[in-house]
Amino acid sequence: MKKIGVLIPTFNIEYSTDFLNGIYDYFSDKDVAVIYAQTKLPHSTVGTYDYQYWSSADLLFSEEVDAIIVAAGVYCATMSQTELEEELNRFGRRPVITAAVPLKLSNTYAVLANCRKSYMDVVTHLKEVHDCKKIAFLSAAATKSEEAIERLESFKEAMAANKLKFNEKYLFEGNFTDFDAEAALKAVLKKKSDVQFDAIVCANDMMAIGAYRVLNELGLSIPKDVKVVGFDDSMVANCSNPRLSTINQNIYGQGYNCAQTAYDVINGKELPRIQYSDLQPKFRQSCGCISLEMGDQVYINAEGLLEQEDKGQISRLNQYMNDIDERNNIIILLDILKSANTLRQFYYNLKHIIHLCAMDDMVINLFPMPIYMDSNDDCIIPEKMELAMYTDIVHNKEEFNPQKKFNPSKLIFSEASLDNNPGQYILHPVFSGETIYGYSICRINKKKFADYSIYLKIIITSISAAIEYTNKLMEAEQLTNKYTEVKEDNANLTMQSKTDELTGILNRRGFYEFGQRTLDIIQEMENAGIVFYADMDNLKKINDTYGHDAGDNAIRMLAEIFKKVFRLNDVVGRLSGDEFGIVAPGMVIEHVPLIRKKIDEACKQQSKANKLPYMLSVSVGYATLEKSSMLKQLMAEADVMLYKEKRKKHGRK
Repeated sequence: MKKIGVLIPTFNIEYSTDFLNGIYDYFSDKDVAVIYAQTKLPHSTVGTYDYQYWSSADLLFSEEVDAIIVAAGVYCATMSQTELEEELNRFGRRPVITAAVPLKLSNTYAVLANCRKSYMDVVTHLKEVHDCKKIAFLSAAATKSEEAIERLESFKEAMAANKLKFNEKYLFEGNFTDFDAEAALKAVLKKKSDVQFDAIVCANDMMAIGAYRVLNELGLSIPKDVKVVGFDDSMVANCSNPRLSTINQNIYGQGYNCAQTAYDVINGKELPRIQYSDLQPKFRQSCGCISLEMGDQVYINAEGLLEQEDKGQISRLNQYMNDIDERNNIIILLDILKSANTLRQFYYNLKHIIHLCAMDDMVINLFPMPIYMDSNDDCIIPEKMELAMYTDIVHNKEEFNPQKKFNPSKLIFSEASLDNNPGQYILHPVFSGETIYGYSICRINKKKFADYSIYLKIIITSISAAIEYTNKLMEAEQLTNKYTEVKEDNANLTMQSKTDELTGILNRRGFYEFGQRTLDIIQEMENAGIVFYADMDNLKKINDTYGHDAGDNAIRMLAEIFKKVFRLNDVVGRLSGDEFGIVAPGMVIEHVPLIRKKIDEACKQQSKANKLPYMLSVSVGYATLEKSSMLKQLMAEADVMLYKEKRKKHGRK
């Protein structure tokens, strides 16, 4: 059986929904396997873990995949065509079918929109129907997107064909978002009189919405003073006020055509390398074709005929927007909870969780001991429970482990400040598998109960995992010997996976693994701690003057200095090059000056003892545990201080 891959950056935009629906429908009765991958972008850090998604693209480069469909237009909105081609080159000579942008690959096919005809229709309409002579263009060509460039060139051709002058003063460069478009226009249009054009054509609908805001702020009326036309016929076009005139590019049809092309090609059919699909202008209220008072969902087509909007599209507008919003919230929620390994870390994130999930407060109450049940057991609630944590974002109150015990059969609100407050609440058990740990209660501020059920399922799963992990930490350390296991693990690390070959201390992987574990322990024990970020001074000068062997030797000596200065239970690692990290449990901020002094003295002694032709020196930044519960975040905080320390040293020279 043939296999076809589909690559798209995200499932959670309107374009993706229409495009993927077209592919799905075409293949619904075909004997093929279709594998969809939401990849984000290579190395993306827009979301904390976005870069991880790209591994799904790597998997679709498998040899058993016969062809691949790529939403190239979406990728090229934020990455260059060359970058995308470099990523897809690994697919070899197997067919690659792209939408919206043709790629320079060995065996590629493209399904493109016929922008030239649609822009000709739009400009002709603005000139002949609305007597527009000065037409501006809001472009995204500066992004170097092939789609954006084609739209600009098509607009210029249409202006020339209609014997209208294309005025460079009326060309505005933005990006494909409403905010970028708004900024681009505001940079030039400072007052009402600056608007010398009578119509503006925008490279997509979101840019048109940005234009709406700017024109309205300047006191101009749409369409009376300025006609506005977009491109895409997205949901926002039919929801905007006034309803946006635009170009429907039939994204569903593009997906369908890409699917048909892929299917025909893998079955040996000869096809042209580039296929075009015609687009359909829809003239609505923003150009003046439909009265602002008319509530009917209608538009004027390119032939001047009145037509009804697609009823299916209209009926799903509200549901679609709500669904997209909730899906994105769930994705963000999962990312937040990835950092909540222990109960205290979960508590640190609770305020963000509550806000994200449209809640006002949340309380977590736990039984003294977990209760194990199967489907045949009744749950017998104990007479005593303990308030584990609560956060009230309305009254800005929160507390972790206040050691407040109560009888749940008598008191449902364990925290007095939340009792007797009017509002709507949801109670949800905290459980995992056959184990129930307690319950949560939260006050909600919207009546979207189906969404809350999903949110709470995710939240209580995270709480259960945090309880289990915290309990394991406590058991492993037995409270009195908190760090023994960590140091024993350090001593038994394999050379290849977690030890730095040059210095013999932890490598980056080992440092972050055992450093985070140490942080988890000391934070649950409510102990102090300091995280250090150290960087050798003048390593490049040492390498350039005395050779790289001397530089390596300096790095080894610095590692030895850190091992001597810091204690046995401190986690010391080499991150890369001349950068080091240290997690020092129990250390307080008052000790930092002494540590720095010891490091400076040790550097001088080491330099003198080894008769070095240079002086070992290191800059050190630090962060306390109050900043975060995550080692990577603490290291970033320490790095900021390290940078300031470097600048001070350079300033003294």
